[in-house]
Amino acid sequence: MNCTILYNQATADERWAADLARELDKGGVVAELLDADSPRGIDMAEHYDIMGRPAVLIASNDGTPVALWQGRDQVPLISEIAHAARQ
Repeated sequence: MNCTILYNQATADERWAADLARELDKGGVVAELLDADSPRGIDMAEHYDIMGRPAVLIASNDGTPVALWQGRDQVPLISEIAHAARQ
């Protein structure tokens, strides 16, 4: 499984995303931080129809989405994200 945190650089969400990635790492989940305004971030947002930022995407190795949370208020507990990433 792949875990990606899509966020906007130079906003409060940047620190939030880094803190989330650090906490996930402590739980054994490696999360990729991806700037939503980068070419790859734009492609990912379009491909998965991600409209809210920050967003946390769990996808299988073939790219099939497993879980997606958009907006800080929708992101669940670290344990729930870790559980989805281990499926």
